[in-house]
Amino acid sequence: MKLKRLAAIVLAALLFIVLTGCDILSLESSNLLAAPKLEGDMQPVQQALEDAVGENITLKYASSGEYRSAFILKDLNVDGQNEAIALYSVISDSTVTLHINLISYKDGKWKSKGDLNVVGTDVESVSFADLNGDGTLEIIVGWIIYGSVDKQVGVYNFSGETLTQRAMENYTDYITTDLNSDSINELTVISLNSTEKMSSIRSFSLSTDGVVEIGAALLDGGVSSYSKPILSTLSDGTPAVYIDAVKGSGMLTEIVWFEGGSLKSLYDQVKLETSKTYRTSLISSRDFDGDGTVDIPLLELLKSTESLIEADKVYITNWCSFSKKGPTLLASTFMNYSDGYCLTIPESWKEKIFLVRKTESRLRVYYSFDPVTQTQLGELFRIIAVTATDYDTGSFSEEGYVQIVRNEGLVYLVKIAENNDFGITSESLKEIFTVIK
Repeated sequence: MKLKRLAAIVLAALLFIVLTGCDILSLESSNLLAAPKLEGDMQPVQQALEDAVGENITLKYASSGEYRSAFILKDLNVDGQNEAIALYSVISDSTVTLHINLISYKDGKWKSKGDLNVVGTDVESVSFADLNGDGTLEIIVGWIIYGSVDKQVGVYNFSGETLTQRAMENYTDYITTDLNSDSINELTVISLNSTEKMSSIRSFSLSTDGVVEIGAALLDGGVSSYSKPILSTLSDGTPAVYIDAVKGSGMLTEIVWFEGGSLKSLYDQVKLETSKTYRTSLISSRDFDGDGTVDIPLLELLKSTESLIEADKVYITNWCSFSKKGPTLLASTFMNYSDGYCLTIPESWKEKIFLVRKTESRLRVYYSFDPVTQTQLGELFRIIAVTATDYDTGSFSEEGYVQIVRNEGLVYLVKIAENNDFGITSESLKEIFTVIK
């Protein structure tokens, strides 16, 4: 009977916790606990933090980026000895305060040298960059203030044995890089206001006088989210930041660079949008030709399919490099992301080819097409992707397929129509076939 009574009490307690939901566990129960003790070389660092701020803290970990520890070791002042950056939170009167604490090692002992805070909920990222050219590193922290859109990026430096905040800016994303080619990194901040449909990008330099905005440009305010900014160049070698952004059911790429001392973008101030890089599908920019520069995918409807319903229409992906004057075509392709390959086609094919996709069987069949009579003609070739296991049964070779590539468990096979209108062979097709990742 005693065991049954104990079980009933335990069950009632569990039901009480479940039924009361997050009310009993508000502000995360982990936030009410002391930080777990570290072991080994990091234990003295944590002890130094607790000696300075107490034990009733919760260690915080960045959700993205290279540095995701609560204690990050970095030689900020280039003296050969690492400093430790600690991130933690404290709850007081239902308010969560995030903290950054700098702990230095001197005379055989770790000691806290400064503690700064911001009201917020979490840490998104931590990075380091020399933003004033003095040879020492600033600490850049992306603080999540509320939800996933209210964020602030803080810039801190450790100088004269003191931790100092140098900047605090609202941001959607940011990147630290030398965009204006002065051999000193800038903090470049992208800010999207979805409510007002406004977006901008600003670059800041850091000096002894503080943070100075050195350039700003408008971006498309109709986007809903950004991918991580990427540093690359324009086709003429000018440093540029590329930012993919989702807009409606499609995507565009913002490109930003310095010219004549001003920050420039592709934003059209007449159309009030970035239309030059918009495509109707979620196809990300990438270095398509392997030259180290980001290329933009622009879509072109395959004319032979324009009378079909939207689901059956086919688009050519034109990969373009960008200069200050606009895009330059690098290659026209049929991209097959689901099966992981693409075909780079000559310009002459664009109006003379018809494509049928059989997605479930991983098959694509290409036909010649008469643009004058708008008539589908004979088959040119077909490409199918099969597993290596299925291919090794030998059934596909019996059907006339020839292997052109074998890659990571997939085998790509082609069947060339005899006497096809384009004179295509399995060897010539292999030359325009590329596996993509």
